[in-house]
Order: sequence, then structure tokens, then C-alpha cells
Amino acid sequence: MNPGKQLYDLQEIDLELDKKGAMLLHLESQLSHNQPLAEAKAHLESKQKQLAEMQTKEREIEWAMEDLLAKFKPLQEKLYAGSVKNPKELSSLQQQVEQLKGQVSQEEDKALGIMGQVETVQREIAAQSAEMRRLEEEWQKERERLLAEQAELTLAIDALGKRRNEIAAIVELAHLDLYEALRVKRQGYAVARIEQGRCQGCRITLSTSEMTRARVGGLVQCDSCSRVLYLG
Repeated sequence: MNPGKQLYDLQEIDLELDKKGAMLLHLESQLSHNQPLAEAKAHLESKQKQLAEMQTKEREIEWAMEDLLAKFKPLQEKLYAGSVKNPKELSSLQQQVEQLKGQVSQEEDKALGIMGQVETVQREIAAQSAEMRRLEEEWQKERERLLAEQAELTLAIDALGKRRNEIAAIVELAHLDLYEALRVKRQGYAVARIEQGRCQGCRITLSTSEMTRARVGGLVQCDSCSRVLYLG
């Protein structure tokens, strides 16, 4: 068989293997990571962390209010009980009560503010959780499609591999070594067709000698680019 034809057929298979191999790698990359879902998950976790911090702050405010009220109520009862008669002591007591009352009011304002923030974040978490569920459902469908495509590609690659082995087995070892070396050197294109008297690898017009040798059917290399020539 014409060695140029053998190597050309081998190249066609190798190019298809390269193409399908790249597609398979891309599929595997898609299967290993879903960017929208990962971003949604990170956003949800961030909001949950924010909520936990706010709830901690909310409890701290509640504890501060309890401490203030524990001090405020006895003093207020003492003030209105009428048991304090000394004007100086009464004035001091009134100042303490007013000061604590102001502090309690400040803490109440803080509590209302943090409660509003907590409610807002809780609503955001609920919305983000719903979005997560939607993305997970979409991803499940997409993943099933990708897995089916992966299986189909794997079968195609296996079939091409078997066909390649069959062709490589009948190619002379020296020709095969030359092909592999040229394939690396010429970015996968070790063999070039001859069309209208030109090498389709480098587009250079071939000499009469090259054309004659190609017609005879032996292994011929382009004098310009060194690719194996195939006159189909």
C-alpha cells in the first residue's frame, strides 16, 4: 500500500483523536466544577456567616440590657418608694436612674436596629437558598447530559484507538518513526495532500522530481516543509 496513503489515514485518525480528546478533557473539567453553583454556595455561606455574627451581636445586646435593667429596676423602685429623704442622696439617685434609663434606651435602639438587619439577611438567605435549589436541579440535568456525552466520546475514542492500532501495525517502523517525529514538529500535520501540483502543508509548488516520485507511490517528503506527501 502507498505509504503516503497509510500515513495520511493515520493522521486523519490522530487528528480526530486529538479533537475528541480535547472535548473529553473539557467535559471532565465541566463535570468537576460548576462555577455558578460554586458562586451561589459561597454567597449563601457568606450570608449565613453574616447572620451568625449578627445573632451573636443581638444576644450580646440582650445580655447588656438585662444587666442594665437588673441595676435600673431596684434603683427606680427605691426612688419612687420615698424611702430616701436626704436631698443630696435623692439627687444622686435620680441621676443614676436617668443615666441607666438612657443606657437602656440606647441598647433598645441597638436591639431594634440589629433585629431589622437580621430579618433582612434572613430574607436574603431564604432567596439565596431557593436559588441554590434551582441551580442544583439545573446542574443535575446538565450533569446527566455531560455524563452521556462523556460516555459517547469515550466509546468513539476507543474505536478510533483500535482503528489506529490496525493501521499502525501495517506501516513500516521507519515510516512510523518519521511520521511521529514530523507530527510533533509540524503541530500534528505530518502528511500533506498534493493538490494542483502544490504541497497543501506549505503551499509551495512541487518540483517535477517530487511529483514523479509521488506518482510512483513511494514515500516522498516535501523539499520545503519536510512533510510526507500524499497524492490522493
